Amino acid sequence: MSTSRSPAASTSSSDWSDLFPVRPDAPPLRIVLHAPTPGALARARSNLANLRQDRPGAEVRIVINGPAVEALLDAAPGTPQHLDAKALAHALVCPNTLKKLGREAPAGMRVLPQGGIESLALLQQSAWCYVRC
Repeated sequence: MSTSRSPAASTSSSDWSDLFPVRPDAPPLRIVLHAPTPGALARARSNLANLRQDRPGAEVRIVINGPAVEALLDAAPGTPQHLDAKALAHALVCPNTLKKLGREAPAGMRVLPQGGIESLALLQQSAWCYVRC
């Protein structure tokens, strides 16, 4: 019985350049993570941490709307929905959701100038890559 490994199983990370070619003149990655639910907010936080480590030159924003806004406002430190100061610098909160909840954003939290969905569309129109978390 042969125990040969498939080519994919033996591929090292240095062999991926042909699959993910990066032009030297390419602009930095610009990624907008959409977090409309508490679970999505936790995933966005994790994705942001990974991107900051793996792609330090990438521009990353998290657009937070819907039930994720209340989860963010009520999150205790150490919970999946809590954003530390570094992560909060990337967060953009939907003003429509804040208004619907009858709440205000605390100091240091950036509120979008328009609704979350409109902001996502404008960012995509400006060449930001959209990722729904």
